Amino acid sequence: MATAGRLGDLHTLTQRARQYANKVIHGEVYPLTADHVDLSRVTFETSNRMKRNHGVCSYDGGGDCTIRLSETTYDRAGFDAIKQTIRHELVHAYQHQTDGISAGHGQSFKQWVDPLDLDGRCSTPYEKQPADYKYRFYCTDGCEFLGGRHRWSKAVRRAIEGAQVCGNCEAELRVEDEEGVLEEIPECRKDDASSEDTLCYQFYCENCGFIGGRKRMCKTVRQVVKGLTLCEDCGSTEITVRDSDENPVTAADL
Repeated sequence: MATAGRLGDLHTLTQRARQYANKVIHGEVYPLTADHVDLSRVTFETSNRMKRNHGVCSYDGGGDCTIRLSETTYDRAGFDAIKQTIRHELVHAYQHQTDGISAGHGQSFKQWVDPLDLDGRCSTPYEKQPADYKYRFYCTDGCEFLGGRHRWSKAVRRAIEGAQVCGNCEAELRVEDEEGVLEEIPECRKDDASSEDTLCYQFYCENCGFIGGRKRMCKTVRQVVKGLTLCEDCGSTEITVRDSDENPVTAADL
């Protein structure tokens, strides 16, 4: 049988990903088959810019999907770690290509978690490094590097102001960016203090933190809640919507 699927580039990861996807769909190990995913309408690509997600599946609205995989994850964790990501993104391809099914990590995704041996949510097969974040959090009492944020957010502001502490020992945090320690709110951010609070619907990416919102219910809010919108910075569909009372907004609330 000919290998199905298109190559968006000639990267080694792209070629291996297409071959593995064919083993998943046309093999006997997993129940996801050609009846669920039309690989002839899937393009495989490798991204050397994707550092916050392991992979993403985008859709053109007409049946064609692109599965884009992270070169960073491949380099750091190897192809075995990428295999689960490929199976994860094939489920999203199934969602996009099947009428009446919404994309995202709802029930139509969860039904494949055990059969495809998935974690259910994106896991991190390698240890994050400080250089992976624009804003980095350090414990001031020995716990060292704790994590960070890819862009300015309420969490970064709270850490600088001393309102956020180490989850291990409750010591204060030190925040650093590429220029060094941030001992106070940067001048360019002082007018942003209430930017999140003025929005009735706030969008939070699992990787990037606060990424925007809307003052009223609209088409954009509905698309984000349904998992139909990608984060412009990292490509993730894992975006949480919260209302002005900090309550999560779900599809049942639309």
